[in-house]
Amino acid sequence: MEGLFDFAQDIGLALSWVLPLLCYVGGSWFLVGGLLGILQRSAAPNGLLAKPFVPELMIAVGATFLSFPEFLNVGNRTLGFAANVDLGASQKLSFSTDTLSNAARGGPLQTLTAILTVWHTYFACYGALIVYFALVRQVGRAKGTNNSSPALNAVMGISGFFVMNADVIAPALLKELKLGS
Repeated sequence: MEGLFDFAQDIGLALSWVLPLLCYVGGSWFLVGGLLGILQRSAAPNGLLAKPFVPELMIAVGATFLSFPEFLNVGNRTLGFAANVDLGASQKLSFSTDTLSNAARGGPLQTLTAILTVWHTYFACYGALIVYFALVRQVGRAKGTNNSSPALNAVMGISGFFVMNADVIAPALLKELKLGS
């Protein structure tokens, strides 16, 4: 059991290194691509008729990726969550089977809270990665490179925020269902 929790923490820590890299590289790429798109559009014979607002959207998403933790914090506050996002490497938590067995004696709510405390880094980074991909898909949709709908991308982004805050949502759901003490 401890190996599973260590593995989940290792994946979360790896994602906490990969996601900032993706944000900096992707954000820089979108900024440069947006600027080149504006230059190409101004030189094209069709002018503003060729893919309207795509370069501007690329610049906005690129700036969002370069300030991704602030974007995630604003999204969390908008959805009513109090968690602050920090996309740096976190510390590994120590966890033992004794901790889980003590939490199991306290009921399902304490057990779930103990498990989600260990998995917090994984869920926070994975949810942020889902939000990242939702924004990338929306830019791809605007460019015409994929056929995803804006509603699908919005649901994907909001679901990413819910995954990021699984340690808040799951215990509240158990309390609402009257399964916890």
